[in-house]
Amino acid sequence: MFEISHKTVSSGRYRKILFIRMMVVIGIAIFAATAFGQSPTPKPADEEDLIVGGYKVTTTTEFGYRFRELYGNENKYNSDLNYKKGFRLFDSNILFEADSGKGKYFDSLLISNTGWGADPTGFTRVNVEKTGIYKFNSTVRRVKYFNNLSNFALQQHTSNTRHSLGDFDLTVLPQNEKLRFTFGASFSNLSGPGVSNARAYRDDFPVIADYENRSNDFRAGVEGRLFGFNLGLTQGYRSFKDRSQYFLTAPNVGNNPADTAVYNTFSRTFPTDGNAYFTHFNAHRTFAKKLDFTGQLIYTSTDSKMGMLELISGRDNSNNYIDRDRFEIYADAKRVQARGDLGLTYMVTNNFRISNSFSFDRFAVNGGEKLEEWVDRRNAAGNPLASTFTRSAAYRVNDYRRYVNTLEGDYQFNNRVSVHVGYRYTNRKVDVLGYDITLTSAPSSTNPRNILEDEKNSTHTLIAGMKIKPVKNWVIFWDVEKGSADNVFSRLENYKFTNFRVRSKVTLNKFSFNFSAVAKDNNNPSQTPTALNFGTDIRNYFYSGSVEWAPMDKVQVSSGYTYHHLTADTPIIVPVDGVSRLGFSQFFMRDHYGYLDISAKPIKRLSLYGSLRINRDKGQENRFSTLPEIIYGGYPMNMLTPEFRAAIRLTRNVDWNIGYQYYNYQDSQTSSQNYRAHLPYTSLKIYFGGGAADR
Repeated sequence: MFEISHKTVSSGRYRKILFIRMMVVIGIAIFAATAFGQSPTPKPADEEDLIVGGYKVTTTTEFGYRFRELYGNENKYNSDLNYKKGFRLFDSNILFEADSGKGKYFDSLLISNTGWGADPTGFTRVNVEKTGIYKFNSTVRRVKYFNNLSNFALQQHTSNTRHSLGDFDLTVLPQNEKLRFTFGASFSNLSGPGVSNARAYRDDFPVIADYENRSNDFRAGVEGRLFGFNLGLTQGYRSFKDRSQYFLTAPNVGNNPADTAVYNTFSRTFPTDGNAYFTHFNAHRTFAKKLDFTGQLIYTSTDSKMGMLELISGRDNSNNYIDRDRFEIYADAKRVQARGDLGLTYMVTNNFRISNSFSFDRFAVNGGEKLEEWVDRRNAAGNPLASTFTRSAAYRVNDYRRYVNTLEGDYQFNNRVSVHVGYRYTNRKVDVLGYDITLTSAPSSTNPRNILEDEKNSTHTLIAGMKIKPVKNWVIFWDVEKGSADNVFSRLENYKFTNFRVRSKVTLNKFSFNFSAVAKDNNNPSQTPTALNFGTDIRNYFYSGSVEWAPMDKVQVSSGYTYHHLTADTPIIVPVDGVSRLGFSQFFMRDHYGYLDISAKPIKRLSLYGSLRINRDKGQENRFSTLPEIIYGGYPMNMLTPEFRAAIRLTRNVDWNIGYQYYNYQDSQTSSQNYRAHLPYTSLKIYFGGGAADR
């Protein structure tokens, strides 16, 4: 971030300071680049390879500095972009290749880095291989996530977290088709502060959040060929834990200061621990070049234990003093799942193919909890009230079984026309049993409350599509799905949907034209117990077009436009003056997005790039409601993003890059979230190895 208080420094002086700093950095960059890139005597093209320890080395490294000048809402800017001022490692790659093709410890090693420093995301990738012995791939990533919006949840759901992730995979005997071994590990760590909500005594209270969760994965497997089948078996283990905390450091009157509810102190923890075991088996074989078979089986077993400890003191909505309100919850759960997928494809003729895929999924989730609450209170005069103690328990077993079968046929009439038609059928069965009991209340017809439910459901979907090539340089694709889809744990009726896609591409001389359209109509019908229709309708349409033009080898131009039209209509019931009224909530998106990209190389040592992106969402446009039971929603906004950069070749090994990005965001409803950001940057890109002089 390039921040100087605009209260103490004039904008003119600020620009001078920015200009001076940029010139200093650019001067240093030019001097370093020139000095570093010079060599005593030029090398011929056939002697460009850099050999180190018997390895041919090829490397590119780009590093530099980003400036930042921000006007407006910094929280909104960081929620959208989160680019900071400072050093950047734009991109770095170094490749070692054995000069003779065979190295002592490895044959090839590639190390890649990008985004470290002032970027919100960065990763490092290492790939190393010795042919016939081993192959190792690893990736480590870091994500800086920031979210703090004034128009979302009263600015009381925020995060400023750091998420680190890594994957490491080793294959032993990678080129051995008969037998090879795989080993792997992964990790995920997330931590950081934020704000969340707690609710008690008919009020909501913003509380401080300290997020922390971790997980680790380990896996081992074997792959190979047996009896003509390509087989694979992997066994894995995963452990996870959550130690997030929520608390207050000072009294809080809540979101409704007019009532008497107050938090003097508050703390809540959710310690969670769990582990999972998984087994994955896969097989594939092609019979007589006619029948292709592929299948997999996955089995997982997950155990988790969770606790909650919550302590509150303050006042409730009846103006009683709460000396102690203590919650303790202990729960555990087990989830066992088995999933199988089987696919068959039969080549009837060279032009006709039939395929069938079948999936079976079954899982059972069972778990129970015990809750205890102890409340010590005093009335408004300070006199003690009777303490209350509540104990309850609950237990559930959810058994879910679902299978899906999809049958499709593809026919190629000729080089210009092909068609496919299919049918998908799903069948689901859900059984639920369990009980709820309040241990501190007398037994009754509803205490304990026993639960025994079951449900069956099936859906049908038609699939069709076609590829048409009217002329040599024009191709059209379209496909459609129409039918229904089920809801896993909901008693609502099946989704009724129609999805249609079309895409067209035309190539004409040095022009390429693309057009696509997607239409998704989704209806979720339902009825209330009084037979009142209470479903949701979502109509979602995308239209996109682009053109690419390459008038010459050193000039390329591309431009495009996308329009997103979404309307979601949901019936709602709103209490108005003590009367429940039927209304509706509608959300609108009318988003226009356009772009223009130009790249050119006017001379050998200079490359130029410019782009302009415009995004405008009109939201609900001129729709405004004067009735509480009718709600119109949307997020009308404008975003303008131009960018320019130039790459100047200083020496055979060094390029100097300068660039500028600008972001202008305008929120039509909440102007306090507007911002403008100037992001100039400069960098050096250094090349070594073969082909460095040919770029």
